[in-house]
Amino acid sequence: MLQNHDYNLLETITIIARSVYRYDTYMKDLDKVKCESCRKMWQEFHEQRQKELAVLLKELRAHVEGGMMAIEKP
Repeated sequence: MLQNHDYNLLETITIIARSVYRYDTYMKDLDKVKCESCRKMWQEFHEQRQKELAVLLKELRAHVEGGMMAIEKP
């Protein structure tokens, strides 16, 4: 069983990774509409989320490599 702070990292990584995927889909949908202001908005959100994801993944790596992530048996 994961400790709460490790679970929080993994859960947030999942949420943000899904957002990045969704924003890619939203931008593909705009190929039919050609709304550049929407494309710019989704692109900015996409870039922001990728930065957040990189920070979270770096922290997760530090937990794993530093032996801070304990997986306990239930």
